[in-house]
Amino acid sequence: MWDQGVEVFDGFANETFKLHAMLFCSINDFPTYGNLSGYSVKGHKACSIREEDTASQQLKHGRKIIYLRH
Repeated sequence: MWDQGVEVFDGFANETFKLHAMLFCSINDFPTYGNLSGYSVKGHKACSIREEDTASQQLKHGRKIIYLRH
């Protein structure tokens, strides 16, 4: 929204204008962090801090992924 902006209607002035906004700070859970940032929070490389160094392993008899050394 910061670069392109969004057309918004101002009911008081009865006109539209281009609103530019950015998210400065938020406190949220991990899935919401993924939604806001566009980063994948699932799978083998789910750690946004360690990224490629994420130590993950898929359990032998299931689809669950566990993370080691965190």
